[in-house]
Amino acid sequence: MMIFFLNHTFMSFWKLSLILIFKLGLMMFYSLNTFFNNMTFNLGCDIMSMFMITLSIFIFSLSILASKHMLFKEMFFFFIMLLLKILIILFASNHLFIFYVFFEFSLIPMMMLILGWGMKVERMQASIYFLFYTMFSSLPLLYQLTFYMFFNYSNFMFFYNTSMFFNFSTVKDFFFIFFFTFAFLVKMPIFMFHLWLPKAHVEAPVGASMILAGILLKLGSYGLMRIMIIIMENLYKYSTFLISFSLWGGFIISISCLNQLDMKMIVAFSSVSHMSLLIMGLYSMSKMGFYGSFLIMIAHGLSSSGLFFLVNVFYERTNSRSLLFNKGIINLSPNLSLVSFLIISSSMAVPPTINLMSEFLLSYSLMYYSFIFMVLLFFMLLISVCYSMYMYSFSQHGKLFSGMYFFKNMYVIEYFNICMHWVPLNFMIIKSDILSLYF
Repeated sequence: MMIFFLNHTFMSFWKLSLILIFKLGLMMFYSLNTFFNNMTFNLGCDIMSMFMITLSIFIFSLSILASKHMLFKEMFFFFIMLLLKILIILFASNHLFIFYVFFEFSLIPMMMLILGWGMKVERMQASIYFLFYTMFSSLPLLYQLTFYMFFNYSNFMFFYNTSMFFNFSTVKDFFFIFFFTFAFLVKMPIFMFHLWLPKAHVEAPVGASMILAGILLKLGSYGLMRIMIIIMENLYKYSTFLISFSLWGGFIISISCLNQLDMKMIVAFSSVSHMSLLIMGLYSMSKMGFYGSFLIMIAHGLSSSGLFFLVNVFYERTNSRSLLFNKGIINLSPNLSLVSFLIISSSMAVPPTINLMSEFLLSYSLMYYSFIFMVLLFFMLLISVCYSMYMYSFSQHGKLFSGMYFFKNMYVIEYFNICMHWVPLNFMIIKSDILSLYF
């Protein structure tokens, strides 16, 4: 009876998801402008939400393909589809309270995926870190949204009265900015509040890691982009401090990547470094910075998801993620070495990837803001290339590990999965101007 219920629930989730995707697809035809086109009173779509919903469906599809060997598949796919529905409603929400509820509700399915299908016994600690870091940081946001909705007499994101914020004292203004942005910065995450991310990534199964890196880390930047419309005038006076803090944090995290032996830890820390670039672009308060930040959201979602899948390909063949064991792979599987180079090079922003375009736009916006910060940005980008080459060269070259007795070739579905990450990264630049319609 329980198996029948799970199968029935699983099929219902697929049917409802396809219907919802079809309705959203119809809405997307009318969303190529800066206005929010409503599907219902509280749900709708514009260019930003359209791209995030499309990215979510794409990454979730690839994560399901990568999870072919999972135990209790029906339950695993149940939580996957539940999380996808939550994210679609979140990205399509026009209502502040609905946005907050689903922003928090997205933690539960991911925590269940880490707890139920995690790698080691440390998954309990990783899920607690993940839940408490992100949940307690959101309590100030709930207070501030309640305050905003009470004084603004509106629950909608795009009907606001910013004049209520201009007469704050310095202390009140600081706490106003802190309460509005702290939850999103921890979710991205920003340096010093990133400890939950490596633990969650290391213990999560491959499908959950792909979703966490590709989509859930973007919830913070997406929410920050929506909220910054409301708090732009108040935020400007703190932008210099936040830019310098994010750049220094990204620089320190980039150096720590060179000290890691676990490939999953390298990819997890590189996500923090890329999110520091995104924060810097947002707080540059320029149109170019916003455009570059949104591009790096899309680019990092594809590249980091592909990197986590690539690490899992290594793990399934050597039973280790350590660079000490995964050495000399080019001698055993040149095809795997080729696809590794393609996805790792896309992550370090080689042409013609959209990573390169996003970093160029962010550099331009920072140079327009303050030329002094360009020195730190240059070294940060240089070290990001170094740890990418470090990961590739150590895994592909060198002497084979003596304990390795056999090595399976890649399956066709694994080639397909990596190619589906790589192709959009390199061909979206042809039509990347469509994103500029929003900004």
